[in-house]
Amino acid sequence: MRFPALASRDFRIYECGGIFSVNGQWINRVLIGWIAWETTRSATWVGLVSFFLFAPTVVSSPLFGVLMDRVRLQPAAIISNGIVTAAALALYLLHLGDLLSIWALSVVALVIGFAGSAERAVRVTIVPRMVERDAVPNAVAIHAANFNVGRLIGPAIGGTLIEAFGVGTTMLINVVIFVPYLAALFLLRVDEKQGARAKRRRFFAELWDGARYAALQPIIREALLLTCVTSLTVRGVNEIVPAIADGVYQRGAEGLGRMLAAGGAGALIAAITISMRSSRAWADGIPLIAHVAIFVGLIAVSALGSVGNWYLALGCVGLTGFAGTMIGINMQSSIQLTVEESFRGRVMSLWMVVGLGTSALGALILGGLSDIFGISTTLFAAGIAGIAAVIILRLVLARSGGG
Repeated sequence: MRFPALASRDFRIYECGGIFSVNGQWINRVLIGWIAWETTRSATWVGLVSFFLFAPTVVSSPLFGVLMDRVRLQPAAIISNGIVTAAALALYLLHLGDLLSIWALSVVALVIGFAGSAERAVRVTIVPRMVERDAVPNAVAIHAANFNVGRLIGPAIGGTLIEAFGVGTTMLINVVIFVPYLAALFLLRVDEKQGARAKRRRFFAELWDGARYAALQPIIREALLLTCVTSLTVRGVNEIVPAIADGVYQRGAEGLGRMLAAGGAGALIAAITISMRSSRAWADGIPLIAHVAIFVGLIAVSALGSVGNWYLALGCVGLTGFAGTMIGINMQSSIQLTVEESFRGRVMSLWMVVGLGTSALGALILGGLSDIFGISTTLFAAGIAGIAAVIILRLVLARSGGG
């Protein structure tokens, strides 16, 4: 079977519901980024609000990772996604009451950040438990393709809705979009395996055990380090797109949607490409194509700071989307196939800390530097610095025998 993960009834239900959720998440990001830019006209604030969306991952994901190895996953999924939906509703109510200042927006972003951290911890733990082991890379790739379909469609929908109906109506529509996913979660039957029944140690002792386990596994260690560098740069750029689309090219909310959709198109192509590969592609660790994608993405970041043409800029963003997803899926699949089941929640949460946490930090750094030195100069330098960092990291790993 070309897509073995789809043989699972629960995986099919989960992904069908997920179509609505990922579109809601991307519309939410367009809304929050656009409101931050429209309110302040500051790349720093755009980066800071994006930082609030993802920075909680650094603090809370390791804790949620321990919980995912202890609790039942279906109720955890329902609760975490329920909070995200409630936060989207709160955003609309604040707007309706004319209370949506940049500070209120930041608080909502933080709430979504913490709830989203829990939701992502559930997601990376629950997906492999719905399919057979050989189908795990296929499940990860299909899930990423689903996410990136939303990444392609959601920003375009969000930008178009804001232009046509305004921010308030877009917020209300977005609340409704989250509901089908919540309904789908109630229909799942999840194999809890060792998570809720194994003999437990103290909470922070298990947290330390998970970190130590990840550090001692060469493939996991390499994947985490490479993810860190690329998330700071390639993925960090995606978080300041509102400032690029309107601050550099004066394209407004519709241009923001198109630029995010370009990144989503590249990401979708990468996800579909990977979903058709056999699990044997990961037999020897991180595939070569992931290493190539790292340099493609970093070159695209530097080019984005240099091109000065709207359509070439869209192409560069598309390349960063392709490279970022190619890197992310391959790194995650390599870790998922290496990690022992009893450590899965903790190790995958650590991967999220590195991926999303450094992406949030990258947004904050790139946004701040863009206000000081200009967006073009910052992007060009970020790509060059990223290439240098990867080369140094590869040399160090090769010398230590870990790469």
